[in-house]
Amino acid sequence: MFRCGRDAQSKVNYILLSAAVVLNVAAYAVFRSIAHRPHDSTWLLLFTVGLALGATNLFCFTSALRQLSLAVAYPVFSGATIALMVATAALLFGERVTYTMLAGSVVIVLGVYLLTRQ
Repeated sequence: MFRCGRDAQSKVNYILLSAAVVLNVAAYAVFRSIAHRPHDSTWLLLFTVGLALGATNLFCFTSALRQLSLAVAYPVFSGATIALMVATAALLFGERVTYTMLAGSVVIVLGVYLLTRQ
């Protein structure tokens, strides 16, 4: 059986964590897109897609936790999700992003960087 070295396994875990972030943002983007729709069969289908994205997000996140500390993984996940969600809300839904929100996102990303430094 193929065994990854420590550095390779660490990269795999951060790839899984990154995938969890993207899937989480995608799930909430789907939920946002159906928020004002009537609860018909299209809504149900899209809601199911959102749930599937969320479940896959949780699978990736818990897989990453096999090797990553929760004290690092969760702040990275949360911070990256917030920063990406701000961008997604602006780009996909035309939501207003203020300089304060951008500054907050930068602070979050810097905090994530500090948490993950070796």
